Amino acid sequence: MAIGRVMHENVVLFPDFDDIFREIKRDEFWEMQLFLQIPNLTKTDILEYFEYIALGYSIGGVECDCLYIPMSYLDSKDEVIENDSNPTYISEYINIVGQLFLGDYIDFGSYYDNDDREKIDYPTNLSYYKEDKYQAWIYFRDNFFYTGAYNKGCEDDILIYNGKEYSEQDCPTYFNTETNNRTYCGYSTMYSPTSWDTPKYWSQYNIWVARTPKGDEYFEKVLAPRFYEKYKDLEVEIDDNGNIIKWIGEINR
Repeated sequence: MAIGRVMHENVVLFPDFDDIFREIKRDEFWEMQLFLQIPNLTKTDILEYFEYIALGYSIGGVECDCLYIPMSYLDSKDEVIENDSNPTYISEYINIVGQLFLGDYIDFGSYYDNDDREKIDYPTNLSYYKEDKYQAWIYFRDNFFYTGAYNKGCEDDILIYNGKEYSEQDCPTYFNTETNNRTYCGYSTMYSPTSWDTPKYWSQYNIWVARTPKGDEYFEKVLAPRFYEKYKDLEVEIDDNGNIIKWIGEINR
């Protein structure tokens, strides 16, 4: 058993339980599983937590994968449906991400300079893709989030060979004498640079997300301090299997 804090001074959630959950090999969303069991959470608390995830993870241009978009835990049995009259965790999270993009707190990109990985402002970024930023977001949302492009597997890859598209099932191969294995003749679009005009080639490996300077300032000076003050006096006791025994303290409202 162990008792640990919900929030650390450096705004890390459940900092005292890393070793326990690593030992029991719980999936990477264990923090979210614990957080969503905090007693008396309101919808506002959950939406603020989603904002914390979306901004906290997007530092310096990171792959836009299932760690940034924690769909595999949130509503794992639900589908993302456009204009769904019954909002789910997934739809609420996507909406938060959209608000952050439209508010210039985050941006999405498909290109970066390997020699300057700290740079995030490129003319190829999504925010410059269309004259209307809202239309750029709708286009991206529909073709990235709603299609599950953030969580592609090898079976979803489109390979290009001699100007034609193939799947891994029908793409021609050759024998690679260096690896002693059959190798696809074509190149993978899932792992290759892409453009906003080719959404079917998008994946978690060629689309990145980053906080803008405005997003940095908001996260560091407003959201993170507020989040810390709210949960700093709350602790939780768990057993050796990661199950909650009891909560100690309460949310500061």
